[in-house]
Amino acid sequence: MTRPPRSQHQATQTWACRLLAGALLTASASAYASWPDLVSLGARSPALGGTGIAHAEGFEATYQNPSALWAGRRTLSVGFVYGSARTQLQGSDHAIDDTTGVLLGGSVPLPLQGAMKDRLGLALGLYLPTGVVNRARVPFPEEPRAALLDTRTQVVSVLLGGGVRLPAGFSLGGGVLALAALVGEIVIGPDGTGRITSVSQQEVTVDYTPILGLRWQSPQQQLAIGAVYRGVSRSSYNIQVRTELGSSLPLVLPVIFFAGTAQYDPQQAGLEVAVRPTSQLLLAVQGTWKRWSQYAYPIKPATAQSLALPDPNFHDTVVPRVALEWTAPPQKAVTLQLRAGYFFEWSPTPDPPPDTLAAQLYDGSRHVLTAGGGVALHGRLPLHFDLFGQVHILSAPGRMSGLLGTCGAVVGLAL
Repeated sequence: MTRPPRSQHQATQTWACRLLAGALLTASASAYASWPDLVSLGARSPALGGTGIAHAEGFEATYQNPSALWAGRRTLSVGFVYGSARTQLQGSDHAIDDTTGVLLGGSVPLPLQGAMKDRLGLALGLYLPTGVVNRARVPFPEEPRAALLDTRTQVVSVLLGGGVRLPAGFSLGGGVLALAALVGEIVIGPDGTGRITSVSQQEVTVDYTPILGLRWQSPQQQLAIGAVYRGVSRSSYNIQVRTELGSSLPLVLPVIFFAGTAQYDPQQAGLEVAVRPTSQLLLAVQGTWKRWSQYAYPIKPATAQSLALPDPNFHDTVVPRVALEWTAPPQKAVTLQLRAGYFFEWSPTPDPPPDTLAAQLYDGSRHVLTAGGGVALHGRLPLHFDLFGQVHILSAPGRMSGLLGTCGAVVGLAL
């Protein structure tokens, strides 16, 4: 690829990026999707290949399909997750920060009477990365970056949903996914002693996206079909840099904008079928369409005079998923479950890459193997313990390759 020469406008933009990278609170690596989109929520769904549109339970359904929330018991869950990656871009090592986070969740059926008895439920789910609220980095536009993997798990995610049971085996639900965003201002100028200083003010805001779900179950719950829609979800940052040098330095500098997208989940729609051929076995098959074609370049122009950055020209993808869950014969005091799954995430980046700066947005298709298990105790203290692990195998010869591993554990209590 022939790289275009850097213009004065581009130099201004990259100077702004360098200046603010040191001034902002959580700069790290470019990041473009949330933990629920990369891994799923909870521990059961991640172990089952990210499936759950037709079979999710508890707070996991706030992301998978809120229509399942009508059937929830009063539960409270807490968990811990970890992720680590070893990747290469064009044959060179590319560092991606390790991830640690906390999961919190709860569900409650609404104690209504009459025609609405046992028909409504609510749930809340939270993913809290340790140490940050929102993390993003703005490198030089010509620097390569792993567009869809770099620290994509470094933003707080809050999910709230509710479901209602309808006649004939149907249920309907809705909710929101909220991601933290950042706005603020940096003012550079002389203080009372004449020294050049900076004053920074930031404010955390919230971006909301809708989640809508529909599910049908057969009378004996041997077959379930679920559908879900999730809107575009983004976590943005917008910091303005103003220079006020005063009358002693009659120099006029342009306002510089440090703005872009830290996290991005595309609009998506999913359909899933879950079958129970026996009381001990669950099989699930899912397909999810993701509208990556609406993805814009993640960095905004630094000044009003800066050149527009190129369209990444991503394309839409479809993600197939399969999963299997086996439940051991029931025992008086304990129930054991084993889980496994697989999904394939196509890369939305164009092939061959464009002859523009958008070619520096790297990504690779991912084969993802998942596994896990659960133990439920039926004594006076009805606890359940769930574990999961995932291995993401990146495959884009000559552009991006490597491994990404995630794991986690969740402990829940039925109240």
